[in-house]
Amino acid sequence: MDKPQTTAPNALGRAVQRYGVVAQVLHWLIAALILTQIGLGWYMNEWLPDHSAAQDRITTLHISVGLTTLILIVARIIWRLVHRPPPQPAGLPAWERLLAGVTHFLFYLLMLALPLTGWLLVSVHPDPIQIWGLPWPHLPGASGLFATRPSRHLLQQVHTNYLIWIILANLGLHVAGALKHQFDGHAVLWRMLPGGRR
Repeated sequence: MDKPQTTAPNALGRAVQRYGVVAQVLHWLIAALILTQIGLGWYMNEWLPDHSAAQDRITTLHISVGLTTLILIVARIIWRLVHRPPPQPAGLPAWERLLAGVTHFLFYLLMLALPLTGWLLVSVHPDPIQIWGLPWPHLPGASGLFATRPSRHLLQQVHTNYLIWIILANLGLHVAGALKHQFDGHAVLWRMLPGGRR
């Protein structure tokens, strides 16, 4: 069982609980995969010639990483529902608690929406889908739901433009909030860092 790890007092003299090892591993692994996905998507769409062999190879890698990310995100959500996260540090103003909660909830939605819309995109076409060389199913009904060119174009715009910028903005808020609290004595960032000490 992944119990929150116990803590040292923070700069304000209050005890701070840390996330367990499983939550930490899932958090940082998913974060690394999402950033990798953004880099791969930018590289294959902006730098590689369309319909080239090089673009096809990166697209195949992009799909495998995206589906892997989806699996890990679902695992993280299940883990979060089963294992109670450590409470927010004492002393945070109510508006900061609310903002942190809204940002986290939005992050979970975005982390699901990004790979799901990617899965939808590849499911629209009849070509087989693979994850690391293994077969992966198409989303049922995707080809019928996005049968027209405008609908497919809208789906692609949502996946490659809108969601990317929203998740980057939310990531900026998430990091800025964690750093702010870390340096004002609440040790929020320390709760998710591996290792036994701050």
